[in-house]
Amino acid sequence: MDSINQPPRPPQKATIADVAKAAGVSKTTISRYLSGDYKSISEATLIRIKQSVKELRYRPSRLARGLRQDRSYSIGMIFADISNPFSTSVLKGAEDVCTKQGYSMIVCNTDNDPEKEKNYIAMMHDQRVDGLIIHPTGQNLENLRELSEDQIPIVMIDRRIPGLKVDTVGTDNEKAMTEATGYFLDQGFERIGFFSQPIQHVSSRIERAQTFVQILATAGHPSVDDIYEYEPRIQGQFDEQLDRFIAETQGQYRMIFAVNVVTQLKLINALQKRGLRIPEDVGFAGVDDSEWAPVVGSGLTTIAQPTYEIGYKAMEQILERIAGDNGPEQHFALSANLITRGSTPSRNAKIL
Repeated sequence: MDSINQPPRPPQKATIADVAKAAGVSKTTISRYLSGDYKSISEATLIRIKQSVKELRYRPSRLARGLRQDRSYSIGMIFADISNPFSTSVLKGAEDVCTKQGYSMIVCNTDNDPEKEKNYIAMMHDQRVDGLIIHPTGQNLENLRELSEDQIPIVMIDRRIPGLKVDTVGTDNEKAMTEATGYFLDQGFERIGFFSQPIQHVSSRIERAQTFVQILATAGHPSVDDIYEYEPRIQGQFDEQLDRFIAETQGQYRMIFAVNVVTQLKLINALQKRGLRIPEDVGFAGVDDSEWAPVVGSGLTTIAQPTYEIGYKAMEQILERIAGDNGPEQHFALSANLITRGSTPSRNAKIL
């Protein structure tokens, strides 16, 4: 009676031996099939194996497979700020490639803190990830170099670190900022404030700021000095920088450029608190085209980065390196799109 009341046992998980028996081949042949070595397996045998795997619902152990091939079948991803929409879109692109190839991801967030980043790099090393995709703070060169020298491939997204010879995938910032700054000049803005978190150590911010200044300097524009940096951890610094720009540009046809979507949000909220309207009181543009950009006021002008494509390409590149590509490092600069909207009207246009 006791046995009748016991719940039924779950079906036993199929093994390699079960698949081999069903397909009428040896376990060695099944192992070759699972590792992708089809050279010595006939087409007819491949069909039988695939059918047996399907019928038995066989799922190979990733751990066992990794031990046989000295792989973990995991990719590390370290983001400087996972709350940034840039990061979530990059992650989606990377994930769409990763899962199709049978890999899992270990995702970490550093909050732009070099010390947290150093600890996560060490953790990835200890975990023996097969590769690392990182959105770096720019301040842990030696730790990343040690990882690379230990034959763990690295791909950097958005940012580069001078002296580290690894692949990079990001936006063509020089091209994007050249187009955007030229457009701002054509619109007749007399003052353009460039607002950014700390620029030092972050190559993408450096590239954007340098291109901005170079274009303005060539045009003889006074905003070559309108670079406003703020450290989020220093209370009051952002407000001081914004208030200085507002005071110094009073009565001029002015606009603000935000280096990323985090700074965009911060500026929009701050302008609203000060009773300043976009674009009636100040024009506005920024990097990253968020879902809300078209609906803020008459729409925000933005540089739309190919964020999904950056993640997709970065994961493709890391998997190529894992597969044995030992060629020289490659740098992929993907094109962005300037989307012009009502936040940057021409000086000659009538602003209602």
